[in-house]
Amino acid sequence: MTTAERRRSPDGLNLVLATLASVTSGAETRELDGIAALRSERDVPADADKGVDVAHRRVEYFVPVPDSDPDQYLSFSFSALIAPGSDPAFYDTLVELFDAVMGTFRWAYA
Repeated sequence: MTTAERRRSPDGLNLVLATLASVTSGAETRELDGIAALRSERDVPADADKGVDVAHRRVEYFVPVPDSDPDQYLSFSFSALIAPGSDPAFYDTLVELFDAVMGTFRWAYA
């Protein structure tokens, strides 16, 4: 098996996801339409020095495109602004909604 074949194999894609998960806080593997994907969630504090004006909860999905050569990936992200003194249950609900939307993700080829 060539390096390119190994990289495109399901084990190779899982290795890419595992490597990314090892350096991404809050990362976990999810399945989207039969494809392993990486999901991460974290609260990002406001930090003007880093260009983050408002605290927010960020959820990201990193999804390999099946049978792509060279390997291609899609990234989906969602952020909910966190108002000071607000109820965290509200943000949990928004995150659940985004996860539900991502759970409907399907590949379609024209």
